[in-house]
Amino acid sequence: MAENTNQFVVDASFVLAYLLPDEESASVDKVFRRYAAGEVNLSSSELLPFEVLNGLRTAVLQKRVDERIARKLEQAFLALEINLEPTDFGKCFALALKKNLTLYDASYLLLSQEKKTKLLTIDKNLQKFRS
Repeated sequence: MAENTNQFVVDASFVLAYLLPDEESASVDKVFRRYAAGEVNLSSSELLPFEVLNGLRTAVLQKRVDERIARKLEQAFLALEINLEPTDFGKCFALALKKNLTLYDASYLLLSQEKKTKLLTIDKNLQKFRS
């Protein structure tokens, strides 16, 4: 079965690269512009909000953004309404052990494999496993 070129799985690193002002990326921005225009569909693991919001929290602690900006970014993230898919935790755990990944990263990779779609990530470790 061929890969779906209008459907992508996104991980937290990709979403945070879009949200955080100090992580500008033209290629990431292009995907989100296409998503806003309805040209592509984005989905992710149900774990995505936990990891993205934790990333925003970390950005506040590192003083990359202040809390007021982080709250706005939280709302911008939630407004994206990325389709969140259920996670098969047993398969996810097995893949995490097999590939030496975090459970979060394994959930994104597993979803992209099951949906036969490209995984969009800027995480160099996870990029090694993309289809």
